[in-house]
Amino acid sequence: MTAVIGILNKNAIAIAADSAVTVSSSNGRKIYNTANKIFTLSKFHPVSIIIYNSANFITTPWEIIIKIYRDELNDKSFPKLKNYSEDFFAFLKRKKFFTTPETNSHYFKSFLYHSFDNLTKLSVEKAIEDKIDLIPLSEDERLTIYKGNALDILNYQTLRAKEEDKLEDFKKLTKKKFNELTKKDIDDIFTEEFPDFNTVQIKKIFMEFVFQYIKSKTFFNSWTGLVFAGYGETEIYPVAISTKISDVFDDKIRFYTDSIEEIDDGNDGSIMPFAQRDVIDTLISGISPEINDTLFSTFNKFLNGYNEHLINLLKESQPKLAKKLEKIDINDICNQFIQEVEEVKLVKHIRPTVNTVSILSKEDLSEMAESLIYLTYLKRRISSDEESVGGPVDVALISKGDGFIWIKRKHYFEEKYNPHFINNYYKK
Repeated sequence: MTAVIGILNKNAIAIAADSAVTVSSSNGRKIYNTANKIFTLSKFHPVSIIIYNSANFITTPWEIIIKIYRDELNDKSFPKLKNYSEDFFAFLKRKKFFTTPETNSHYFKSFLYHSFDNLTKLSVEKAIEDKIDLIPLSEDERLTIYKGNALDILNYQTLRAKEEDKLEDFKKLTKKKFNELTKKDIDDIFTEEFPDFNTVQIKKIFMEFVFQYIKSKTFFNSWTGLVFAGYGETEIYPVAISTKISDVFDDKIRFYTDSIEEIDDGNDGSIMPFAQRDVIDTLISGISPEINDTLFSTFNKFLNGYNEHLINLLKESQPKLAKKLEKIDINDICNQFIQEVEEVKLVKHIRPTVNTVSILSKEDLSEMAESLIYLTYLKRRISSDEESVGGPVDVALISKGDGFIWIKRKHYFEEKYNPHFINNYYKK
């Protein structure tokens, strides 16, 4: 995992990232504190790209992709930052996504297998949660229960996938086209790996689920956050564009723009945390997100329990009052409570912090960005949580006048031993 942040005002944008990367294998998980997550997107213009979550696009490291793009871009510039983002994704397509059709096919089959394998495990867990005594049942009887649970879970997941916002490039994907591309792979998965679940009904719903998933903004496979930050030629204030990208299907990239933050006269300060953002959100909002969620659910449960207790007390002596209490909308009261708490957070914490950010100098912006990443690391360090944020904190500052400036940067080599690298860096 990782912690990444961008802090913007009219003076500049400060970006910071830790160096931790988690590698999973059959032997377990290991954390390395050597990852680079901040890169210049252009050697000649004030534009950067930050990565978080997965370090690879399918099988190719993002660092390689970014540096090949940077060389191809050379000294070319665009009027808007969004043009750099659009050109970058067009570049991925031109380069055939840095993969092969065979690799894409293998990647998709792996997704199908792991999705249905996870479904079978969930169906067994549901049977146990429902307190069904499976031991005296025959294998066929147990399988019947598992199939029924699998159908219930699939129907639920398909409904959720249908309700998700759709990826722009996949809105026109038809069921006919999807079936042409996937039917053989799905048939093979069921025949070879899950013969016990190979029924017409389950397969049909599973295909519908995958169809809806491919079109949705939900990513079950590994995915990467790409944050473009800096200035286009015509932009005098910084811009940050957050995108999420997963994989390739039907020769199209599954990606979408998550958010765009533009500094202007109506928005002169912003804090944009990504990935592990719980500590930063706590500092900004004044309350831990985890405690915040628990507070609302506990309040709802408390009110419902208290109201039910009053109804039981009054049922015999004052039945009319008891009926009135039954009609009280507890959820509406809880929503009012949530709105009040959110207003307090906004007025007392969020707005004052953002207002302060809007007047910070360049030096203060970079110091704040580094400090927030370090606080996230410190929280992981002193708790029982896995130390998935750590290592040196890389910090950069991008301004319209001075361009991209490294404030702090780790490197795998010493510059004094590699003068050729420095000499060749800006050669076109």
